[in-house]
Amino acid sequence: MNVKETYLYFAENEAADGAGDSHVYPASTFLGCEPISAATTRISFKAIAGTAADDDILLTHVTGKYKQVCEALANALSDDNGELVVFADEDNTIYTKMLRDLGCIDASTTVVTTLG
Repeated sequence: MNVKETYLYFAENEAADGAGDSHVYPASTFLGCEPISAATTRISFKAIAGTAADDDILLTHVTGKYKQVCEALANALSDDNGELVVFADEDNTIYTKMLRDLGCIDASTTVVTTLG
C-alpha cells in the first residue's frame, strides 16, 4: 500500500502573497500542540528552514475549545489521501470542516505564525 503524505495549510490575514504570510507543512513534521490560553493553541512543526527552533502556529479560537482544536488537528493529520488540507486560512476565512463543526471558529479567530 502506498500512503501519500498529507500537507496542512495555514495562512495569516496577510493576503498570502509574501514571505511568512502562509505556510504548508507535511503532517510528518508535526511536533505537538499546547494551550497558551483558554482561547489560543500553539501548533508546532519542525522548522521549514531546518533550524533547531520549531515553527509555531498560534490559532486563536473560541474560548474553551482546546480539546476540540486537538481533535480537528488529529483528524487532519491522519488524513492519508496525500492531499493539501486547509486547516486555518484566515485570509479567506476557510477552516477545516471539523473546526467549524466542533464550534472552534468565530469572528475573533486568528492565525499567527512564528518561524524557528
